[in-house]
Amino acid sequence: MLDSMISCPLPVEQLVFGLYHSYGGLLCSLPHTLGTTSSAPGTPLTTQLGMALYAIGMTFETLADVQKYAFKQTNPKQFCNVGVWALSQHPNYFGNLALWSGIFLINAPSLLEASSSDTAGFLAQLWGARRLLLAFVSPMFLWTLFNAQANGSMANTLELANQKYGDDPNYQKYLSTVPLII
Repeated sequence: MLDSMISCPLPVEQLVFGLYHSYGGLLCSLPHTLGTTSSAPGTPLTTQLGMALYAIGMTFETLADVQKYAFKQTNPKQFCNVGVWALSQHPNYFGNLALWSGIFLINAPSLLEASSSDTAGFLAQLWGARRLLLAFVSPMFLWTLFNAQANGSMANTLELANQKYGDDPNYQKYLSTVPLII
């Protein structure tokens, strides 16, 4: 559906496509956007863990791109199942999830508001965590989006891959043994 909207010259469909991506970008950026509005400091531990998770995600995404490019140079008609592609059918999705989860973790402590008393009720504690809960929409949105794309329920990528490689027994084994995202 989105593929046809990209090449469609109708302004309404282009507007819908643009709004869809803008909304997705807004959801992804919630941890950072909400974190920059806080005067509360983060913690060194979550900052370091978040930066490590971010670095793992960025590394995983970069390795996936480099390894697939190199593989396709010498094996243009085969599916890529080497390097990080042997660990995940969609290593870029995993890398992106790790990257944005790292950003969430970096910002998480500053998104919590301290309650005025230790005996604050559940609703007061929930209210103090509202920005954290809203920021958590980001990794959940990405997980839902990537999972839907990976399993073919949102995009036709699975169908296209099956048309291209479906007769290859190695591909069928790959599908049954390698996790979709990790």
